[in-house]
Parts: sequence; structure tokens; C-alpha cells
Amino acid sequence: MSASTIRATARLARTKVTEACSQGWRHGALGPLTPMTSVASQHRTLSTSSSTKHSHHDQSKQSTEAGLDSIYTVNKDEIAKFAAMSDEWWAPQGPFKMLHLMNPPRIRYIRNRLEASRAISASSSSTDTHSRARFPLQGLRILDVGCGGGLLAEALARLGAQVTGLDASNENIQMAKIHSKKDPLLNGGSPGSLEYRHQTAEQLLEQGLQFDVVCSMEVIEHVENPAGFLKVLGQLVKPNGDLILSTMSRTPLAYFLTVFSAEHVLRMVPVGTHHWSKYITPKELEAGVRDLAGCEVLNVQGIGFNPLSGQWELNRNRTEQSMGILANIGASFAESVNYFLAAKKTSPSASASSPPS
Repeated sequence: MSASTIRATARLARTKVTEACSQGWRHGALGPLTPMTSVASQHRTLSTSSSTKHSHHDQSKQSTEAGLDSIYTVNKDEIAKFAAMSDEWWAPQGPFKMLHLMNPPRIRYIRNRLEASRAISASSSSTDTHSRARFPLQGLRILDVGCGGGLLAEALARLGAQVTGLDASNENIQMAKIHSKKDPLLNGGSPGSLEYRHQTAEQLLEQGLQFDVVCSMEVIEHVENPAGFLKVLGQLVKPNGDLILSTMSRTPLAYFLTVFSAEHVLRMVPVGTHHWSKYITPKELEAGVRDLAGCEVLNVQGIGFNPLSGQWELNRNRTEQSMGILANIGASFAESVNYFLAAKKTSPSASASSPPS
């Protein structure tokens, strides 16, 4: 690539980032998110268009029974977009390549946080040291909301957890079921279990189910109503259970890396995969998890893609040191693109109370 081409690309990138930032503010991209810091304000945004209703599902009845005041979170355009790629979920070099690469550090983060919260030790009833080492998540009921083709759900089940994978796309669920049948370990060959459901989180909540751990990775930036989504997730977590999320921060750097570079320049993911205006900053997500999900935030940690190794690495923690080249950057910078958040449901009534007026 010539020097003139590089300069032209850099100028275009700066222009795109500036336009994205100005449009985000001008068109109210922060509107649905900023009120997450104020429960009273957020309550007014919990209802969205009834166009997200499923024809086979009486959402009004569900909302009344679950006490959710008509919380709908499914974005049918986003569901259709990922459903169209459902047959490529397990293609390592396909459109979900970056998620395949991200899965090992995702598992590492989840294990680290469950160990830190003592969820793993509390769930283990086996005295067999070898069994505990091989299946550290044994005894935990884990919900993976927005499981897609099952990349995370399968890995958690192989570690001994009883996993329920949930997705609003039937195509994704069917692909996940087909792939899971190929592994004997997922079909009675280990203490873990794996069940997939074509449901929304709201529909699952209507059934009165709760889980030791609720995970939702790279999902909240694709839902119709992020505040309502957090409230539902909080109610799906058992008292003293754990909530683990990951998403992207709404910063110019995040736009440059995830939209301009990854989609338009490097073609690492399909164009249109991300919507920068829907990204959520760590501060906003922490407030939402606390005020809407009723959970205490215990940890926020960035994750970055290292182009030298071609792998994702956990960045520097706010309070702990991590390994890897990217571990030495400041925590605030480390959280400026992709990041994880771990929280614990400390009060049984925190997320079960009715929404404020």
C-alpha cells in the first residue's frame, strides 16, 4: 500500500468517526441508554413497538404475569440478520471467526469471576479432585442468553455445567442442536448437560425459572430495549447468583476498530454487523446492572485483539494484573472497545420489585 493510499485511508477514517459521533449525539443515540443511570427515567422507555411480538406468543399476558410492564427486547431486524448466517456459526474462518477466537478468553473470564465470587467452590459437591479439575462448573445451572450457534454454551457444558442456551432465532437454535449432537460429551458423556430453547428472555422468565449464572455475551448492543433487557436478566438470576455480560463501549476508537476497520477495511466481519450508536459505555452498563438488574458490579475488564498473535487477550483489570502484551495499558483505555462485566445478585428483592413509577 502506497503512502498516499495510507494517508487517504486515515483521512477517511477520521471523517467516518467524526460523522458517527455527531450522528450519535444528534439523533439521540444516547437517549435510550443515558436514562439507565436513572431508574425513574428509564421506566418510561421500557415499552417498545409491538412489532417485535411473536405471532405464537401473547406478550401482553406474559408481561402482566411476570410483572414486567410490557418489556419487549427482541429486535426482529437483528434476529433476521444473524439467522441468515446461521449455517456458518461453526465455520472457523467464516463470519463468526472473531467469536471463535474470543471464546477461550471468554471462558477464562467466566471461570475467573466464578472462582472469585466462590460460585464454583460452592457448587462443587464432589470430593474427587480429578473430577473437580476436569469439570469445574459441575453443579452450576447456567443460562446463555443470545447463545447463537452455541459457541459459549457448548464450552460451558463441557466444563460440567447444566447449560440452557436461549436464542430468539429458530435458525440459530436448530444449528446449535445439530452441532451439539456431534459430541458425546454433550450427550450424557459428562456431568454437564446442554439444552437449547427457541425463546426470548422474557418468555423464559414467565416460567418462573432462575439460574445460578446468567451470561449474555455480545448481545445487549443488538436488542431493542437494553434497559428492559437488563431488568429481565436480573430477574433470571438467583439470589446470590452471578450475572456476566460483554459488549462494546461507545467511543470513537470502538467505531474505528469495530465498524470502519473490521467491517469496511479488513472485512473481518460482515458489513452491518455492528451499530456504533447502540454501544454502551462501562459507566452506563454498571448503572444499569445496579439499578435495573439489581446486582452489585464486582468486576469490569477489557479485552483486546492482538494483531501480532492473532488472538484476543484480556486487558488490564482495574484492580488486578493480567498476562499478555495488552495487559499493561491503562484500565480506562482497555475498556474503551470490548469489555466484560461481572456482577452478583446480592438482594433477593432488588430485581423482583415492581418498576418505579
